[in-house]
Amino acid sequence: MNFEILGTELYKIFSKKVVWISMAAFIMLFFALKIQMRDIVGVKYTLEPMRAELAGAVESGEFRDFVRSKNYSCSIDEIEPYIPTAVFEYIDRYKTAERVYNSLRSDLIGAVNNYFERADNREDYISRLADDAANSDGSTLARAKVKLLSDYQKSQVKIELNLESSANNFIDVNHSAVFPGLIMLVIIVGLSGIYSDEYISGMQSALLTSKKGRKDVFFSKLSAAFIFITAVVAVMEISYMIITAVCYYAPKSSISAASTYGLSLTTFGGSVCDFCLRQVLGTLLAGYTLGSIVMCISAFGKNALIPFFAAGLFYGGTALYANAITLPPILSSAYSLPAELSLFMLQTQYELAAAGHYTSVFGILLPTPAVNAVFNACVTLICLIITYKAYTRKQVKG
Repeated sequence: MNFEILGTELYKIFSKKVVWISMAAFIMLFFALKIQMRDIVGVKYTLEPMRAELAGAVESGEFRDFVRSKNYSCSIDEIEPYIPTAVFEYIDRYKTAERVYNSLRSDLIGAVNNYFERADNREDYISRLADDAANSDGSTLARAKVKLLSDYQKSQVKIELNLESSANNFIDVNHSAVFPGLIMLVIIVGLSGIYSDEYISGMQSALLTSKKGRKDVFFSKLSAAFIFITAVVAVMEISYMIITAVCYYAPKSSISAASTYGLSLTTFGGSVCDFCLRQVLGTLLAGYTLGSIVMCISAFGKNALIPFFAAGLFYGGTALYANAITLPPILSSAYSLPAELSLFMLQTQYELAAAGHYTSVFGILLPTPAVNAVFNACVTLICLIITYKAYTRKQVKG
C-alpha cells in the first residue's frame, strides 16, 4: 500500500458532496421523525424512579400467582395490595396533571402484567423444550432442541421490569427496515465509482501503468474504502443513538436486552447497551461486505450506475425478503436461510436473537448469528480476491 495513493483515494471518496448531503439528509429525517416523541406523556414521565420499590414487589411469589390467575390482565385496584405505598404516592404527585397521572397508572398495570407474563412464557417455553428433548428422536431438529435447552441452562438471562420506552427504542434503531438501509445506501453511493470512475476520467491507463504498481493501487483503494465505511457507520450510528437519547430520554438504568419487548426468549444475557453494540458491529461488518460487493462490480464496469443499482437491488431484495417471511423456530430451513444470512439480519440481529436459533452446517449445529457473520465475512474475502485479480490483470488499452 502506498500512502500517497491512499491519500488521493480518500480525498476522491470523501470529497463527494452527494455523500455528505445524503448523510445529513438521512440524519435530519431520523431526527424529524423522532423529535415528536419527546413530548409524549408516556415517554417523558415514567416509573423508573420507583424501580427499587417495584422490583422488590414483583419478587413475591404470591403476587406472581395472583397475576397469573388473572391471565395477566389485572386492574390497578387488583394489584394495589401488592404494590408499595411509595409507588402510589409518587403517582399521586401528578393528580393535578390528569394525562400524566393516568399515563403512570396505565404504565404501572402494563409493566407488572407484562413482567410476569414474559417471565412465565420463558419458563413455559424452556419446560416444553425439556419435554421435547427428553423424547428426542435423533433428528436434526431434535438435536437442535437439546442444544437449545443446554444453552438456556447455561445462559444467565435476567428478565427485569421494563419501565422506560427508551430501552426498546435503542434496540429498534437498527431493527427498523429503513434506517439501517440508509447507512448501506450512503456506502453504495460513496463506493460505486471507486474503479469505474477511473475509466470515465481517463485515469485508468495511468494508474494501471503506474510505477507504484497495481497492487499498491488496489490495497490503497481497499484501505480508503474500509476507512470510509467505518466513518459512515460510526457517524450515522452515533447520530442515531444521540437523537434517540434526546427524543426518548437517555435510559436511567441499563436493563437486560431480555427485558425489552420481543426478546424474552433470548439466550443473550447482555444489557440493552451490549445488544446495541452488537448491532453496530454487525452493521460495520455488513458495510464491509456490501462495500466489497460494490468494489467487485465496479472493477468490471465502466459506469458507476451499474454497481450502484446492482448492489442496491441485492441489499434491498434480501432485506425485503428477510422482512417478508416468518422464520421457523429453532432450526433454519432452505427457504429461511437466504433471509437469515442477509446483510439486514446481520445488522438487526433481532429476529435471530429473539430465541435460540441454529443452522445445520454439514450436520454440525451452529448458532445462526455466528453462521451469518462467518458467511458474510467469507463473501467479503471472496469479493476482494476477485476484485484484486480482475484489477491487477486488467489490460491497458490504447
